[in-house]
Amino acid sequence: MTTDDVIDRDTRPDRDEPAHRDHGDEPEAQRTGSARTASARGSESRRARSGRARSGGAGVDRVRTSKGRVRGARTAIATVVAVVALIAAGVVAYVSPLMSVRTVTVTGAATVDDQQIRVAAGIRPGTPLLQVDTRPAAERIARIVRVKSVRVTRSYPSAIAVSIVERVPVVFVMRSGAPHLFDVDGVDLGVPTAADLPLRSASGRAAVLPALPRLVEPAAGMDQASRRSALEVAARLPDPVRGQVIEVAANTPADVRLTLRDKRVVVWGDAERTDEKARTLRYLLTRPATQYDVTSPMFPTYR
Repeated sequence: MTTDDVIDRDTRPDRDEPAHRDHGDEPEAQRTGSARTASARGSESRRARSGRARSGGAGVDRVRTSKGRVRGARTAIATVVAVVALIAAGVVAYVSPLMSVRTVTVTGAATVDDQQIRVAAGIRPGTPLLQVDTRPAAERIARIVRVKSVRVTRSYPSAIAVSIVERVPVVFVMRSGAPHLFDVDGVDLGVPTAADLPLRSASGRAAVLPALPRLVEPAAGMDQASRRSALEVAARLPDPVRGQVIEVAANTPADVRLTLRDKRVVVWGDAERTDEKARTLRYLLTRPATQYDVTSPMFPTYR
């Protein structure tokens, strides 16, 4: 082996080994590209994690929506069942004999017979309550002259309740030799019956008259306004005064006059201030006179 061969093996690189490179000698553009690649890979990783999180949230929302739909369906089913049950109960009540009319009760009747009211109502026993039309029944009862107002109601499970308010007579008027009762509205209630107010004997007459004032009508007749005023005065008289009055007359609405049992006359005036006039009259009646004027209760006169 020569010296030259030794030198050749030590100084020439092996062909199979890659040559070593110093990174400090790499170009700036290559290093920048590497950094960008790493940043892109980080961004992709974050997006992947965010996508997975959103996917999980969407799953929770789908579960919640599904539960809400189930609850809504259950509520709808329960509502339908309740409505069907109510309709069925209504149908049963409408046709069932278990809730039919068995009794008709009447309250408020004094001079009108209860049976007359039941007949007028025209409600047949055994009719299902829901099939009873109370309005026509009330209208038929209201046609009875003595009835002022009426109310007909269903009383479950099997009764009809009729409540009436009767007309109250306040005067009587002689018609064809017989007394006819009139209420404050001027309705002719007919001749007195045994159920009416106490009757009294008319002096010098065979007839028996109601214990009410007589409304004296002029031969030429009485206008509606004067009649109305006379009826209102008669209806509002306090009991101590009403018991002494035997006649009521009215020439005008503001000139109502009362005749007492002892034939003394009271000039009452109109239908206003009834209580004041009654108090004044009770005081004046202690004074001897044939006529008392309480038209103005603060300044009465007598003679």
